[in-house]
Amino acid sequence: MTQPFRRRPLTPAVSLLAVAAVLAVTVAGCGGAEASSSAAAYRLPWPAGSAEPVLQGVLTTDPVSGSCTSGCATHRDDGMHFALDFGLPEGTPVLAARGGTVGLAQGSWSPSHCGGLTPIADPPPGYLVNGLMGNQANFVRIDHGDGTSALYMHLRDVTPAILQKAQSGGTVAQGEMLGSSGKTGLTQCRPHLHFQVEDTVPADWFTASQPVSFADAAVTRDAPDGVPVEGRSYVSDNVPSGAPR
Repeated sequence: MTQPFRRRPLTPAVSLLAVAAVLAVTVAGCGGAEASSSAAAYRLPWPAGSAEPVLQGVLTTDPVSGSCTSGCATHRDDGMHFALDFGLPEGTPVLAARGGTVGLAQGSWSPSHCGGLTPIADPPPGYLVNGLMGNQANFVRIDHGDGTSALYMHLRDVTPAILQKAQSGGTVAQGEMLGSSGKTGLTQCRPHLHFQVEDTVPADWFTASQPVSFADAAVTRDAPDGVPVEGRSYVSDNVPSGAPR
C-alpha cells in the first residue's frame, strides 16, 4: 500500500514528468466522502466485468470512539483522505475513470523500481530503501476541466499515446487505456493502483484530494453514495474505449 513520504519541489525538467506519492487527512465521522461536483461521472478504472478489491477506502473515523475505521494503513497524511487504493494485480489495464485532458504523466521508472523509506524483514525482489522513493512512481493525471483532476499512480508503465498526449494536452475518453497497474514508487513493492480526485494545479502532480463517487452498478448497489467500501470487491462497468457499449 502507498506509504507516507516527504514531498520535494519539482524542477522545470520534470514538471511534465513529475512523479507521485501518497498523502491523507483524518475525516471526522463516517460520512467523509459525500457527494462531489463530479459525483456519478466516474467508472472504476479497470475493464468492465472484472472484480477488484478496495485495499484502502476513504479515511474515516468513528464519531463516538474516534478510532480509525477506513483508510487507516497509510492514508493519514494531509491532503489524501479521499484517496482509494485498489488491489489491481500487476499488469492489469488501467482505464480512464472519466474523460479529460492529459495534464501530467511519468512513465520512465523501471517496473521494478519500488520500496520504502526503511529496511524491512524479508524484502520482496527489487525492494529499495530510498528517501526519495515517494517521488519516484509512474503515474498519469487527467484534468477534467472543472477544477479537478484524477491521479492514477504506481503504474508499471504508461502507454506511449498517453505520454505523447501529456506533451500536447491531448484528450482521453472514459475507458481509454492509460497504462498498466504496477508497484513503482513508495509501495513496499506491493502492486496496487492509488486513485484520487484532486484539485487541479498546473504543473503540480499531487494536490488536495476531493470526494469522488462511482456510478458502477456494483458500487451503487453496495453504497448508495457511490463510494467504494474498504475490504470489498467490485465489478467494473468501465467499457474500454473503442469496445461496443
